[in-house]
Amino acid sequence: MVLAQVATKLGQPIPLDTQHAVSVCFPTWKSVILYEEKDSKVLGALKSGYPRFWIHPSIQKLRDILIEKYAKENETCLCFPSYRVAKRCREYIRSKSAHRNGKVRILQLATAKPINEEQKTWKRECKIAVVFVDSAYESILRQYWQFTGEIISSRLAEYVLHELFVVEKKPSPAEEKEYIETRYGRNLNFAFADRAKELTKKRIATKVIDKDEHDEEENYHFFSGNPDEQNFQATFLDSSLNEANHGEDQGSGIGSEEDFNSESHNGLVSTIPPEPIEMSTIDEEQSVEEDAGRCALRVCPERDVFLFPSGMAAIFTGHRLLLQWDSLRLNRARNGNDLTSSAPNKKTVIFGFPYADTLHVLQEFNETYFLGDGDGSSMNELTKILHSGEQILAVFIETPSNPLLKMGNLVELKRLSELFGFFIIIDETVGGIVNIDGLPFADIVCSSLTKTFSGDSNVMGGSMVLNPQSRVYDFATRFMQLEDEYEDLLWCEDAIYLERNSRDFIARTIRINYNTEYLLDKIIKPHVGKDALFKKIYYPNLTSKETLTNYDMVRCKKEGGYGGLFSLTFHDEDHAEAFYDNLQLNKGPSLGTNFTLVFPYTLMTYYHEMAMAEKFGVERNLLRISVGLENQLTLGKIFQKAIDQTLAI
Repeated sequence: MVLAQVATKLGQPIPLDTQHAVSVCFPTWKSVILYEEKDSKVLGALKSGYPRFWIHPSIQKLRDILIEKYAKENETCLCFPSYRVAKRCREYIRSKSAHRNGKVRILQLATAKPINEEQKTWKRECKIAVVFVDSAYESILRQYWQFTGEIISSRLAEYVLHELFVVEKKPSPAEEKEYIETRYGRNLNFAFADRAKELTKKRIATKVIDKDEHDEEENYHFFSGNPDEQNFQATFLDSSLNEANHGEDQGSGIGSEEDFNSESHNGLVSTIPPEPIEMSTIDEEQSVEEDAGRCALRVCPERDVFLFPSGMAAIFTGHRLLLQWDSLRLNRARNGNDLTSSAPNKKTVIFGFPYADTLHVLQEFNETYFLGDGDGSSMNELTKILHSGEQILAVFIETPSNPLLKMGNLVELKRLSELFGFFIIIDETVGGIVNIDGLPFADIVCSSLTKTFSGDSNVMGGSMVLNPQSRVYDFATRFMQLEDEYEDLLWCEDAIYLERNSRDFIARTIRINYNTEYLLDKIIKPHVGKDALFKKIYYPNLTSKETLTNYDMVRCKKEGGYGGLFSLTFHDEDHAEAFYDNLQLNKGPSLGTNFTLVFPYTLMTYYHEMAMAEKFGVERNLLRISVGLENQLTLGKIFQKAIDQTLAI
């Protein structure tokens, strides 16, 4: 399979021809502004979107049926993956609505269990909970969906539609022609889901892909009756990075204009040929062993690693876990009838400018200090808070931060946490587990598996890893064993896709590191400066000396690099707009994809909070770029062409 064709039309899914794509095309700077201003034509053109912000057609179809069958007058609804999640949503709506006793109804639905071994390959019991509210509270309902990430996936919605409402599972002939996943991946073998989760947890815990993980027959994943099965396996499931190598340039002229129009397998056009990846002669397990910090922790995949339907769900659960810890402290104080009985909940701290919804979760569900600079000045602010006598619950930090790629001093944070008794939760999404290892400095590490771990941009997922040496570990393991607190809500089909996509995540991460270094060193850096096109590059080894020092302290020793994400700022918005419009690459939200993805981060994420973002150096004209697996020379030519066209204005 070749890498995804570049989407060029507003609203197209990214990747193209992918039914469960998690990104969407915004081809121009103006289209992003119109989207933020709720332009009806732009909103109507969207055929895809990031799942926590955009309701997939399958989920919308399920909503429409449920509203028609069960809603009362002027009610709307959203579906959640369990009754306990729905109850948390109900409490959130009541706390945010004007009338705390406003009506919130929950309807639970369940599909049938398989009755024999054969049915287990395509049938699974699942329960969803539908939250019905007055339409006036729909925005609050959507907030919970977005902020917490406790969502149902589009694949789960399709399954429920088919099982409960006899909606045809297979697409029409036109859709079957359009969607790659439908042709090759529809008939997944559900029986593999539990094994897929085991393998995924093991990779997260050990940073190793065992070479004997896939000795078992590949057709265990699929029905033997699938006519496209052998082609699918040959194309998608080769354990030696077939996706990255398939369709690579075989002769001279790499990066030539002919590459842009060449026909390839399945009638797809590879706009940019992929850079060859080799499963190197380096012993990956030996490489990991050299990072003594992780090995000394002895992370157990089954006991210490947990999977979620999204990265935000992992962060939200980590936050709930610590709030529950703090509530026990308050209960003990009240029962003691001492002067601390009226003590408030401890506040949290967000260290550095984070992804927007992480900040929302901390602000919506507790009080938090926002130390948005994320550097030495923020460390001084944190120290002042601690020395004032106030106890804080936890510090949340991204490693590095999104989008400024700043790195806080984890060594100093760890020292302060031991002195003052707070916890540290790291979001490792941007750095990635191959590049850095934050677990020795954290109590909990969360990550979005939707990003580099998957790479294919066709499935959502998240993870949480507990540090066995943490003071909160015993409590955390008990908390995560309680059904009221943690449920495995990663739908079986999504688990299978995550496992399949992640089989080459180590090699892909290394290749992306190389591509990013080449692009920055050879193409971008010569155009940075006072009188140049770009004002500043944000990247862990370029953002600042402080960030570089802090990053290198936790960088994995053998293969760890600086990642595939960087941001650019411009001297004026006209140049930012022209450069963005001229780039012949996929343009939309998300990051860590196998293809390069460009995104006007501040414009879309903080359009209505621009002053707050700019206060912390997140400029309006910031462009965030997630580098993929493309051929370096071709990728460089695309950027150089956009630079030349912009400078010619």
